[in-house]
Amino acid sequence: SADADWTTRVLSAGLKPGTVYWYRFTDEHGFGSRVGRTITAPAENDNRPVSFTFVSCQNMQMGGANAYRRMIWEDERKAADDQLGFVLHLGDFVYEVVWYPEDRPQGYYARRLRDIVRYPNGEKFRDFHVPTTVDDYRALYQNYLLDPDLQDARARWPFVCMWDNHEFSWKGWQSQQDFSGARPAQTRKVAANQAWFEYQPARVSNINSFQAPVVRDTPIREFDEHGLGLEPGNLSAINSLKIFRTLRWGRNVELILTDNRSYRSEPAMHRAEAAKFQPQQFPFVLSDNVVDVFDGGREFNDGHPPDEIVFNGSNVSNPRKQSPPQSMLGAAQKAWFVEKLRASSAPWKVWGNSVGMLEWRIDFQNLPDGIGPKWPDSGYATLIDDDWSAYRHERAEILDLVRSKQITGVVAICGDRHAFEAGLVSASLPPRTFEPLMAEFITGSISAPGLFEAAEYSLPKNHPLRPIYLYQSSAEATVQPAVNFSMMHGVRASLALTRTGDVRKALAERNPQLAPHLSFVDLGGHGYSLVRASSEAFEVEFVCVVRPLERSTRADGGPLAYRVTHRVKHWTHAASPQIERTKVEGTLPVVL
Repeated sequence: SADADWTTRVLSAGLKPGTVYWYRFTDEHGFGSRVGRTITAPAENDNRPVSFTFVSCQNMQMGGANAYRRMIWEDERKAADDQLGFVLHLGDFVYEVVWYPEDRPQGYYARRLRDIVRYPNGEKFRDFHVPTTVDDYRALYQNYLLDPDLQDARARWPFVCMWDNHEFSWKGWQSQQDFSGARPAQTRKVAANQAWFEYQPARVSNINSFQAPVVRDTPIREFDEHGLGLEPGNLSAINSLKIFRTLRWGRNVELILTDNRSYRSEPAMHRAEAAKFQPQQFPFVLSDNVVDVFDGGREFNDGHPPDEIVFNGSNVSNPRKQSPPQSMLGAAQKAWFVEKLRASSAPWKVWGNSVGMLEWRIDFQNLPDGIGPKWPDSGYATLIDDDWSAYRHERAEILDLVRSKQITGVVAICGDRHAFEAGLVSASLPPRTFEPLMAEFITGSISAPGLFEAAEYSLPKNHPLRPIYLYQSSAEATVQPAVNFSMMHGVRASLALTRTGDVRKALAERNPQLAPHLSFVDLGGHGYSLVRASSEAFEVEFVCVVRPLERSTRADGGPLAYRVTHRVKHWTHAASPQIERTKVEGTLPVVL
């Protein structure tokens, strides 16, 4: 891979830009590894289109890496100029939450649990295990890297890696873990950082070896105005490895990678005071209005937060009225990020953003009378509580900078959500102002199950809201993600789809204000996303594989579900980005 000073580094190593090289490793006994292939970044004045893929969320315990096999099979058959230059892995390379098969003999949903990771030490919560030491975290990478398809992918392309949450801890933030409440885990954060450094080749922080700081698991008592814990061990742990960085590919692409986990403030909706605002009868969602108030804190409503929050027919005291707004990036990283955006000369400023920004909304306030429970709020529901959809104040800050500095060509590419998604990012949505300022593409998971699968196996068939999440026609046994349709067109449209089985009749009842920002969404998709970026256009193809319950024995990785391509043309500061769908192969789920 390359970084901001790639020219000096490549030339000093005697390597040519835009060139394929072969390599292998030998140990002290002279034993050699298999031969690997890598590709250097093109020269900064190279105007050829840039091709790469982005992936995330590979849970090897719960499924096969068939997406990598398909990726390799197709790339080998392309002309040299069309082949991929690198793989951007946006995180959840490993999953530290491990179910030993004997602890969960029933499996996970309809998935078989593979016995691939056993921690030398570890700790058990309920029916799953988590790592506690650097040897535990090393065991994760050692066993994941035994997967033959992942090995073949790493041998074919350079990987550019960013972490997400599971490289450290499922609901972790900074150096803290959250298993039914935050607790200090500075020693584990250091261990996670060290294992990542040892197993993920990356030029980060200009360091050649990892020096583990001595820390203790100490509660954080004091925070700065951005929610950063000031306990010395917390700061030492999270700063032991800084992996936010920029990389340049030719004239057309500057990749800006941010660390969305190490510096974030504690997610407000995970705090104990948020429990009273959980809409119990509505699966997987929160009140959009409540998330707004909790996230904004004292800055909500231009510095005039309400004393009380109206929810479920009651006026509840606002516990966040005196608190600062949430921060995803932290002050130092945010300043670095906005400067990189402002200074970039590339037509496409590609934000390698491990978590998504696009809103997932459902208009439960529009449920007809007699259909299930009454939504306890006047506004929308949101399905996300810990990515940028819940860190809205800071998202708006970044978008305001993009607008005021007239920065164009910003495209976010994301993972984490276990879903394919294409859309336009705006600080607010109707009935408030809709002003898109960047495009975003989110890739489905390699193998980890997503929200549609969770609904498929957890919602009873007699649940009154089942048609909002799941659709099954009378002619087919297969369940489809009606939640896609609900997010794009509204609950009345999904109810009409179940009632009539006719998409055109269902669309006649759509809510046009719900999702002007969404061009595509599939909460059941697995696979990878291909990028081709020229000076004029940024094109993303979602390649969706059939749910990878087992490793495919086929050379091509098994059958595809569909392929769909979207394109955004470069825009001027006086215009807004526009996404167009340019190609569809296969049968799309219910997403029209």
